[in-house]
Amino acid sequence: MCELPKRRWRSSLTPVRLVLAILALAAIVAGWLVPDLLSALPIGAGLLTLAVAVLMPAIREIELGASPSIKLAPALKDREDELRSVFERQRGDMEYCAHLLCDNPETARRLLEAAWSQCTNAWKGPVTPQLRVYTLCVFVELLKKHEHWLQSRDGQKKKRKASQSPLARLPYDERVAVVLHVFANLTVGEIAGMTDRPALEVGKSLAAAEEKTNRLALEEGRP
Repeated sequence: MCELPKRRWRSSLTPVRLVLAILALAAIVAGWLVPDLLSALPIGAGLLTLAVAVLMPAIREIELGASPSIKLAPALKDREDELRSVFERQRGDMEYCAHLLCDNPETARRLLEAAWSQCTNAWKGPVTPQLRVYTLCVFVELLKKHEHWLQSRDGQKKKRKASQSPLARLPYDERVAVVLHVFANLTVGEIAGMTDRPALEVGKSLAAAEEKTNRLALEEGRP
């Protein structure tokens, strides 16, 4: 349900790389057509240019998940560090949304870390704002599974306490819709895609949540 952006080779084929690729291929062909002792030089230079200046940068950008035996380990480590730095910059915003969705702060923190770990392994291509949306989507999926497991273990859903916040008293679907729409600034269409629900149902959930909370400032429902 949480879809990754499609990977496209075209975005990695920049004009500079195309020129370098053509020159590299020309050098390889020239070395191949001139069978002498010096023919190895243009072939080697062409192969080196093709690998270092064209293929390696393109592979790193689209993250094809190549085997570590291809000597991509340093590039993949840099990629992981880059994603982690993005997570650290957005941690406050995402933790806030996570705590609003889950009453238990420790559970929210662990689920968010788990969601980010999954995203780090799955995310392909350049780092864009869509990474934040994808991380929240994975978090919602993990939270849904977590709550389902708790309900199955207990045998019945625990009753909501009257002392809980307005957000905590909302049904699950309404709470997800409200938090993602108001606090994560996602559109109804994005929420519909993340939760696999029709946009009309998401709109109804938002309207019902607004009615049940008597149009209170939702920030007052902060855990």
